[in-house]
Amino acid sequence: MKINYRFATVILASTVFLGACSNPLDTLADDINNFFTDDASSSEEQSMEETEADTAEEAGTSESSATETGGDEAEPVDYSPLMGEGEETTLSEGTHEAGQDIPTGRYELTAENGSGNVAIYDGEERLLFNDVLNGDPEMSDYGSDRAVTFLDEGYSIEISSLENVQFTPYETTEVTELFPGQWIAGEDFPAGVYDVSLEETEAFGSLEVYAHPEYPKTRHTLGSESYGGMTSFATSFEEGDIVELTRIPTVTLTER
Repeated sequence: MKINYRFATVILASTVFLGACSNPLDTLADDINNFFTDDASSSEEQSMEETEADTAEEAGTSESSATETGGDEAEPVDYSPLMGEGEETTLSEGTHEAGQDIPTGRYELTAENGSGNVAIYDGEERLLFNDVLNGDPEMSDYGSDRAVTFLDEGYSIEISSLENVQFTPYETTEVTELFPGQWIAGEDFPAGVYDVSLEETEAFGSLEVYAHPEYPKTRHTLGSESYGGMTSFATSFEEGDIVELTRIPTVTLTER
């Protein structure tokens, strides 16, 4: 309606002045051309303004989304305050909480008899450790007779099919063999490039490397070739990397 009104105004004004012009038809044509030219320019300017506004709004939305989803990478897990901490404790089958049922710290886990499962979850219910603990010498090919793990405030420990599990504070020393659990490059062994090897076995497990449990760097399947496992490979460990071994009794590290 706005365009039609303006156009009618141009026609009316041109008609009024037709008699006063030497060439009234040319004047009318010029007025009409000027109307459409001005209107096109106005529409183009309005379109550009709308596009710029939309772009600015999209940019603002993108920045807001990045902030809400945590654009920065998750902070690496730091277990150093737990090194050398802990207190000799025995836990029975069931669910227990670190900081209440057992002091926080770094522990070696053993079972007196039988075999069963131990699972450890962090305060956000992420599974950090899950393996078979075997206290029966006659079942040495099934699970491991020990494991090492960290228990921070709020971690939960679930023990299944085992009457008791002993938690002994683990003294951190430099090692060349890993048994199931969590190890720290730069604490338990120097960071660097290593050959990792294990004995031929029908069992299978994994060795996973991460700085934060939700962002694994590498994961290697170990053991029986029937399950795609390996008994030797080379890999590198950076300072602070958490190296988690599961379901394989021991692996040997040989630095290159």
